[in-house]
Amino acid sequence: MKKKKTLIIIAAACALVLAAGLVWIYYELFPSAPVLVDNYTPKTNIICIDAGHGGDDPGAVNGERQEKDDNLNLALLVADCLEAKGYTVLLTRSDDTYLTLGDRCEIANDKNAAYFVSLHRNSAAETAKGVEIWISSKKTTAERRLAQTLMDALEEVGVQTNRGVKAGTQASADSDYAVNKNTDMPSCIVELGFISNAEDNRLYDKHLNEYAEAIAEAIAEVMK
Repeated sequence: MKKKKTLIIIAAACALVLAAGLVWIYYELFPSAPVLVDNYTPKTNIICIDAGHGGDDPGAVNGERQEKDDNLNLALLVADCLEAKGYTVLLTRSDDTYLTLGDRCEIANDKNAAYFVSLHRNSAAETAKGVEIWISSKKTTAERRLAQTLMDALEEVGVQTNRGVKAGTQASADSDYAVNKNTDMPSCIVELGFISNAEDNRLYDKHLNEYAEAIAEAIAEVMK
């Protein structure tokens, strides 16, 4: 009986050692992404700014106005503002180039960017208006802080409607848009007004430089 108990103890100890070894191997091979940690601290001063769409993908369209152009114009201005503040900016595209969603994530991940901000315009019925920001379904503290700081800064400049910070996708709060799902750092998608709404377009054109500065200031705030 004593021998049997000893064997059980030895077996249990071996199982614990094996489990610990498997956990170590797992985290060596698949380290947890920084975004999963609520007390996130940026490891670099690199900010990835993603101008949505591009090339053969115009995004939303209203007459001759194409989302890809609005996104790029804003991204270039945000980059200038951030660089003036001393940050290194990683643009997923700096011209009218087509990139897959995977390309955009890979660019940010390969350079270990501190944050990823994707710039877009929305589109729906003409009555739809305002700004909304999307984060992942995980809703980590870092993502929520990034998105809310951006939203507050944009609202201070002036928007038709603050549609809020939203998690997941339009289809489901449990699913994620590709760039929020596949980036290794806190990320968000800024839908800066509806291209299908005349007043949102007027505000976008009027406040373009101010929006860029507000976005840069918000990012600088969360980098502190």
